[in-house]
Amino acid sequence: MKRRLLVIFALGLFAMGVLCRLAYADMDLEERVRISGFGTVAFALSDDQDSDYRANIEQSTGVGSSNNPDGGLDSIFGAQVDVAITSKLTATAQIISRRLSDYNSTQPYFEWANLKYDVNEQLYLRAGRFVAPTFLVSESRMVGYAQPAVRPVAEVYLLSPISYMNGFDTGYKFLWGDSLVKLRAGFGSLNQEINQVNGTLDFTFDIKSFDATFEKGGSKFRIGYQNFKMDVKNDALELYDVAMDMLEANGVANAALIHDRMQRLDVPTDFISIGYMYDEGGLFVQTEYARREFDSDFAQSLDGVYFLGGYHFGNVSPYFSVSKLIHRNQAKFPDLDTSSIDPGLGGLVSAVNAGSEFLIERDAVGAGVRWDISGGYALKAQWDYVMKPKNTAAEFVNYTPEFFAQSRDINIISVALDFIF
Repeated sequence: MKRRLLVIFALGLFAMGVLCRLAYADMDLEERVRISGFGTVAFALSDDQDSDYRANIEQSTGVGSSNNPDGGLDSIFGAQVDVAITSKLTATAQIISRRLSDYNSTQPYFEWANLKYDVNEQLYLRAGRFVAPTFLVSESRMVGYAQPAVRPVAEVYLLSPISYMNGFDTGYKFLWGDSLVKLRAGFGSLNQEINQVNGTLDFTFDIKSFDATFEKGGSKFRIGYQNFKMDVKNDALELYDVAMDMLEANGVANAALIHDRMQRLDVPTDFISIGYMYDEGGLFVQTEYARREFDSDFAQSLDGVYFLGGYHFGNVSPYFSVSKLIHRNQAKFPDLDTSSIDPGLGGLVSAVNAGSEFLIERDAVGAGVRWDISGGYALKAQWDYVMKPKNTAAEFVNYTPEFFAQSRDINIISVALDFIF
């Protein structure tokens, strides 16, 4: 599958080169090349030194125990080039630099790299790399200037690790009365390294995606669905499988049952999101619900929901939010006797199984203000108050045993300067 994608994309690039030669003779440089960019310079401060609060699930560090204050939690820089090869064919490349899973480093990578062909004003075809349409503001979630708050609400946007897809999609739009309807479908893949409760893991996703958007006046309603197959790998998990195979061979009670429930290769997964936003006449509202459902106890099935609202008083816009992260069907494994294998392997089995049994829940409220400065700049200040029950990390990372065991209320203060050019 991946080889076919690469071959087809390479053929597309070759065709693009041929078309460029034909088109460039008749088109002025300013007409066919558009360069734009965006960025955020931000700092965050936490009153809890026993854990890291992270802005997205890809980050392995955040504000708290690793960095306090933290200048990399929300800081980002992006640059984009759009080249009109013909009146119907466009090439897009966008490079992003932000904190990912490699501790505090920020490494640039391509968030977009694709060819898009407009069949007509209603229908397009696209191949290459493009942002996965997972959430209400997926396509603009990296652009802080386009968001009312400092960051998308974490209790929902932490649910999916799929930032972009390498593959194909198509979109169709039409008028339905006085509403604009947009339909989109695509498929692709993604390889991603993510820090989870069971360590830093290598994920592979094969994705099928569908979504529909309805726009009328200042209102926008969206519903989306993704079905993907997930593989999870690292060296420790390979040893875990060896140990579980040994326990099964030794006839240990519950070993086969637990090993089957801890499937981590080719795991079927469903992801559903429903969102609505309104921005007209001063009032702005944004709300979203998302659900992820794994057909395995290796990863937790979660729900997330938030409401964000505010009002534009000229170029100053105060806002507030409430949000909740909900754990459904928490895994509970029967007792497993690991005494028949090496103690090191037995300890690994117990640790991996315990990680999958962890509860992941929390509640949060937030408030902030945005000041739109002239010339494509916006200054924001935001307070988040996260309520974590006991016996859970609640999507915090680098936490102490005391943090995990206790209920905690964490205050996060953030200041950000967003810009576009």
